Amino acid sequence: MFYLFAGAAALAFAFGTFFTKGVTLRISIFKAIGPLFLLNALFALPFIGTGPSWKLVTGPVPYLHLIAALSSGVVAYIIFSIVAKSSASVSSVAPAMSPAAVLLLAPLFLGSLITWTQVILVIFLMGVTLYPLRNSISGLNSVKTLSFMAIAALGNGAVTVIAKLLAQEGVGMPETFIARQVIAGLIFVALFPPIGLNIRDFWELVRRSFFMAIGWMTSITAIQQGSPLLVQTFLAIIPIIVLLIETVAYRKMPEKVVIVSAICTVIGIAALSLSV
Repeated sequence: MFYLFAGAAALAFAFGTFFTKGVTLRISIFKAIGPLFLLNALFALPFIGTGPSWKLVTGPVPYLHLIAALSSGVVAYIIFSIVAKSSASVSSVAPAMSPAAVLLLAPLFLGSLITWTQVILVIFLMGVTLYPLRNSISGLNSVKTLSFMAIAALGNGAVTVIAKLLAQEGVGMPETFIARQVIAGLIFVALFPPIGLNIRDFWELVRRSFFMAIGWMTSITAIQQGSPLLVQTFLAIIPIIVLLIETVAYRKMPEKVVIVSAICTVIGIAALSLSV
């Protein structure tokens, strides 16, 4: 069943990533991120009564929520920065690499085993995925571009591993998602108050949050039910979906380096999943 949730998450994330470009064209990324996090949580309210009782102050749960929120905030800042300077398809490659990060983090926090073959595949995957994009972001040199991509991948991987750790603590999907979004949203709103937003801006935010909320809720459900690595493997197809959406919407082919990077990501992740 978790395969269906993972597939739905990939599709929802792809549309949410595509609509991120519209947000960055109208609104300062600093002003947009906080409201987007809070809107994400708002879309999850209908599910707040489902699942086990909340454990906000139980054991390591509050610390896991805080780390997940901080990781999500860092990833959101990077993704919005990339989209503002390039395209949604470029930004979608880094999060799609999170299976590699999960593979590295899982042995430390989930007790999973890792082989040398998997290590080699991870290094290969990061190289073939990031290198073609080194000059794809306007205003950033290759070192900063590769650093941004790597940090985004590690951040998404950390959020995935924490979702599984929370599930092991008996935390349900609503708490896992809402707590993370509210904490991250309040931090960004406090640091960068969303002053000056109008109705049209609000529509852009709501449209993007709708798809991202669905993506996060379905992916968290899939992670809780199955393997974090396999779930993230499904999400590796996000760049391809975004490329298809951009091709239809803009009626022009994406840059070749983005196509190569997206395809290499999918191939690399597929090989990685077969090694598990």
